[in-house]
Amino acid sequence: MARPSGRAERIAALGELCRAGTIVHIGEAARQIGASEITIRRDLSVGAGGLVCLGGYVMRASEGAEGYSLTAAEASEAGAKEALAVRAAALIEPGDTVFLDCGTTTPHLAARVPQNARVTVVTQALNIAETVARLTGVNLILLAGIYHPETASFSSEEAVAMLGRINITKGFFSAAGVHETEGVTCFHFHEVPVKRAALARSRQTFLVCDGSKWGRLRPATYARLEEFEGWIGAPDRAA
Repeated sequence: MARPSGRAERIAALGELCRAGTIVHIGEAARQIGASEITIRRDLSVGAGGLVCLGGYVMRASEGAEGYSLTAAEASEAGAKEALAVRAAALIEPGDTVFLDCGTTTPHLAARVPQNARVTVVTQALNIAETVARLTGVNLILLAGIYHPETASFSSEEAVAMLGRINITKGFFSAAGVHETEGVTCFHFHEVPVKRAALARSRQTFLVCDGSKWGRLRPATYARLEEFEGWIGAPDRAA
């Protein structure tokens, strides 16, 4: 690729790299277009060509956190999410303490938590808490803090500290992307500390997301794929 001589040409070159929703590490983008990482960050800091730089990656704005809509995601692939929830719910046993991550698949799982079976649900997600609160004989622990409407979830240092005192038997985690080298990713960096703390406190961990997430890279990495005992919804290529 010829070295772009001005900002407009660099933006155009970056747009070519990010065509069809491709997400490119800023170091690779700098190498490809022959510009420094600082120059790329400066070019994209004011927004141009529909591109953003998030978490060290260059992407189209629609692929970044500001392009994520919980409402739209809830309506997408509802049937597949229901099927995954049925499979995940079958793993919950009487007396379990389970962590249900925020997302749009895990609320379907929340509705299927066994009732009157001494199950405790731990979550940072308001929509999951609202569902669990209506179940009979299910204990609820809501990890509160700053509310993030884009994910209907909470985050705080207190939530992370609270997780350190809870013995979770099974953790069910969501993902917006699963990448071969960068791991399991989500849209928002505020999600990471709670997810990491819940992973550390879970005796068994399960990733619950459909196979379309394979090969997708979102801004924030929170785990390696090998940290999960199983992937409910894994494509054959990632099995």
